[in-house]
Amino acid sequence: MLGIGDFAQLTGLSAKALRLYDKQGLLKPAAVDPWSNYRRYSAGQLEVGIRLKALRAADIGLAEAERALLGRREAVEVLEEHRARLAEQRRRQDAALEAATALLDGDAPDWAIQERQAGAQHWVGVALPVTDGADEELTDEQANAAFGALWEALAAGDNAPVGPFWSSIRAGSTEDDVELLCCWPVARPMPADWGIPGLAVVRGEVRAGPELVVGWRHDDGVAVIDSAVHPAVVALLAEAERRGVDLDLAAMRQVGRLDETGDAVGMEVAIPLT
Repeated sequence: MLGIGDFAQLTGLSAKALRLYDKQGLLKPAAVDPWSNYRRYSAGQLEVGIRLKALRAADIGLAEAERALLGRREAVEVLEEHRARLAEQRRRQDAALEAATALLDGDAPDWAIQERQAGAQHWVGVALPVTDGADEELTDEQANAAFGALWEALAAGDNAPVGPFWSSIRAGSTEDDVELLCCWPVARPMPADWGIPGLAVVRGEVRAGPELVVGWRHDDGVAVIDSAVHPAVVALLAEAERRGVDLDLAAMRQVGRLDETGDAVGMEVAIPLT
């Protein structure tokens, strides 16, 4: 029989890790002295210990490592799943590195920021929490589903959207909370009691007046950092601030640019000047 120190030295596992694996039932010692509580391991457990060391060295979690130790088939499944996760992680890292290189080592685009006159426009939207303390962040699929559900509900209410969709953000119920507003322009206001089950409906009206606008296409090759605002919006906000505009992100509209088939091919962002 081997003491925990000898077993640790032979397997490459630390004594601390062995105590944890014992507690979790992952690798229990062959015997435990009832008086001293010293753990003893058999030579036959060395192979299991070394396999566990190999799994942990590959950054495989304890739950998956336990499954991999059940047999060859389970081990192959765990390793293939982990390999796929690592490949996806590397893909995201490579994409992030390319974006960072383009942002930091490239020339900043000269964004064409224009001023135009906006007309008054009724709108209806749904509010989706972006940051509310939840572990999962709002996804593009969830936002697109909300846009679709809202469009269908408006059309069913004989008030189908009259233009491209747009979105905005606003503060939530606390200082740290943020909500995304997924909106459609409509010809007339919806009744006060109109709603969509399971969704928080909001409504309002874009005021007529001058606004600053900047636009871009999704395929223009500009580096965009994940979860950060598009560089064109940075330029737009800087220009608005230069003009003395009190920046209110809730009033900023991000409008979808659609092609002739109705597919989104780009965006434009507008900030009212009044």
